[in-house]
Amino acid sequence: MEQTSLVELQNALHQAPVGIILMDADGNIQWHNQTLERMLDIAAEQLAGKSTAELPKELAGVLTSPPETILLQRDDSQRWLHCHSRSRDDGGRAQFYLDITTEQRLRLERDRLEEDLKQLTTRDPVTGLPNRRALLQGLEPLISRSRRYGNPLSLIKLRAELAGLDPDQLRRYEEEAWLRVGQLLKEQMRWADIIGRFDGPEFLLILPETPADATETLAAKICDLIKALELPGDAGQTLKVTPYCGLTAWHKGDDANLMLQRLSDNIAAAKATGTPIAAAG
Repeated sequence: MEQTSLVELQNALHQAPVGIILMDADGNIQWHNQTLERMLDIAAEQLAGKSTAELPKELAGVLTSPPETILLQRDDSQRWLHCHSRSRDDGGRAQFYLDITTEQRLRLERDRLEEDLKQLTTRDPVTGLPNRRALLQGLEPLISRSRRYGNPLSLIKLRAELAGLDPDQLRRYEEEAWLRVGQLLKEQMRWADIIGRFDGPEFLLILPETPADATETLAAKICDLIKALELPGDAGQTLKVTPYCGLTAWHKGDDANLMLQRLSDNIAAAKATGTPIAAAG
């Protein structure tokens, strides 16, 4: 069988779809293929016979201990490379670069579309209740109505916490706690009320045509019901949910941000004093 010459092998490797570079143990470049030149948009003399220590900083970063995924930025264009590095028996290294620009762009586009979808959805995946986006959409027209006609409007923000758990336990049980709290809230609401999971362990109750005194009565009832909840934990342990409520009512000049900020301040006050309910206006 006719043997393939070294020149023929090098010519074949120059046309390979993978960029290749060989370096000795001291970081001197022994050989590279033309594919790598095209990937890095450089001329052969910028690498041939050079030491990696002599290279410009941006080029040395690509060739000396490079990360697995490399982003190359030039003007408005971007290129992503995947690098695989292997040690050789003589102490040198062989590095292979695969252009993954198309795959990376598709991945980024997928992530963008997934984020867009999250922005469009109006349901919390854990409880099935309206999510933060839907709650804010429902709150704005009610504030506008109160601003125009003076109708009473009250809000309750409820924070439901599982106490005394380490982070691993909390991750295992918090979604079950949120689901149980969400079911309880649905049972207490009127048809005109809007309830949903606002963020993490926090729920928002939007109560049209509800004065402050009725809101406090409802919050006290909800807190009592939540404190009575029992969730099964590790080794027969019973987990308890601790509620903290912030209450507020619409006043002239209020917008959604002002009302929500008062709720957050009131929850912080309730936690600081160890009481389940804090109200302001």
